[in-house]
Amino acid sequence: MKTQLNFVEILTCFCVWTSANLYSLFKLTEAQSEILNGNNGDISKIRDLQPGWGFIQRHRDVSDIEWSSWKYFIYTSLGYMILQFFISEIIRRLALPLLKYWYILSSTIFIVYKMGIRQLVIVLIQPILYGTIIFLGGNKQSVWLISLLLLGSYNSLKYKQFFWNYLEYEEMQDEEVYLILFSVAWIELRCISYSIDYIEKRDKDETCTISFWHDIINMLSYILYLPLLYTGPVILYAEFEKSLKNKGGHLWSRLKQFIFDLFVFKLYTFILDIAFHYFYFFAMQDNMELIRKMPTIALCGGGLWMGLEFHMKYVISYGTTTAFAKLDNIETPPMPRCIVRVHIYSQMWRYFDVGLYRFLVKYIYKPGLAIISKSLTLPKTAYKLLASLATFVFIFMWHGTVWHIFVWSILNYIGITLEHIGKELSKHKKYIWFKTNVLKTEKMEACLIALLCTPLLALSAISNFYLFAGSEVGDLYFECFLNPSLWNSLLISISLYCCCHVSMALVDVPSRAGTQTTVKMYENNSY
Repeated sequence: MKTQLNFVEILTCFCVWTSANLYSLFKLTEAQSEILNGNNGDISKIRDLQPGWGFIQRHRDVSDIEWSSWKYFIYTSLGYMILQFFISEIIRRLALPLLKYWYILSSTIFIVYKMGIRQLVIVLIQPILYGTIIFLGGNKQSVWLISLLLLGSYNSLKYKQFFWNYLEYEEMQDEEVYLILFSVAWIELRCISYSIDYIEKRDKDETCTISFWHDIINMLSYILYLPLLYTGPVILYAEFEKSLKNKGGHLWSRLKQFIFDLFVFKLYTFILDIAFHYFYFFAMQDNMELIRKMPTIALCGGGLWMGLEFHMKYVISYGTTTAFAKLDNIETPPMPRCIVRVHIYSQMWRYFDVGLYRFLVKYIYKPGLAIISKSLTLPKTAYKLLASLATFVFIFMWHGTVWHIFVWSILNYIGITLEHIGKELSKHKKYIWFKTNVLKTEKMEACLIALLCTPLLALSAISNFYLFAGSEVGDLYFECFLNPSLWNSLLISISLYCCCHVSMALVDVPSRAGTQTTVKMYENNSY
């Protein structure tokens, strides 16, 4: 629902919410300074605090291996991907059918030169397995069976010594090893997307006589496309395929947009790296006793910082890689929406990682909903909740079958379930009577919805802390949530209530590179 507050009221909510965020970040820096200074002033004992930039003369938090790995890939591949684009553009204009071959060759050269032959083997294992299944006549069930088996195997092996030894870990930088580990998860999504689309096309048109070699090239060109190989986001095969038929628009306009995008994301990178010199919340988690010394408001600042850092690194990573994809005429999803303007679970899933959301809706939620509806006789809401459950089972397995991911997935599913229940109750005749006779105006209803969403927003934030930082940190926030002081409860509740109104006011405002069409595209398919 959109907020019905007037401009002054919305501005007041915005100021309260913004002030609360800034105050909590200030209290975080204040608390961390007091704690670290009280720790004999020796912050070198915290292993993830390393000497930072000379002109700042402060230590820097280097604990986020995902961020450092993504930066490593972007910096080491930037020149190569620019060269790949210009060769791609020449091929696109002179011999378009050869473009797919160039994508495969270019990615193979990069992997072998930068990572090594063994890394190429890891990258190719999944395409070979999926290709064998679908080209031997396999169906969707066989694709999902191998997908679940691969996820289970990958999650069992990725942190084992065997995997690291195979990658010749001692001869590689940590970032290179993690990039390979990250790529396996992204490759699986692309393998599923191609395989399901291929099977649907084959089953729909039994007279189709496309050659085996042609299909192999289509599959590998999509899965190995270099800009998206290691860091995402996921782009569905149908969207990638369209770009292969496009001879290219005006080159200079695309280059200007590309240069502007790179400048913006380089600026974002600089800002985030500056912030790592002042916020040590991630590094301090190596010693939970230090975190437990923080007051509640400082912990709120720590939670906010984790969310902002998570958002920024995905915007930078996705933004940089999709800047290259847009050069190649690929339609890319919009950037993640900022977490401080989202107040309910469904919006977080719909608007943060739009590419992943589209994948989940197309290949899991909608097919699952169709199968359940045919197989069982249940209320409509039950169908949606069961389809959502299947979706979150996949989310859990894809992100990693560990305890804190399980808790995060369960809490998200509970949040989605509560939303569905709330939507169904809003259609009940008793609520309609209450709305007509008690609330009377849409403004009062909006205030009631914001009030009801306030504890849900708090639960949503805590669930994400399990994803960002693991079980110990998530449990600590739950302790604070279940045993709050009256003053902290009032302060946090007012802030979150204002956030709900700000979020409702901005619900139709797209993120960077988004459009109003994108906002509405999947509105009725929320899981």
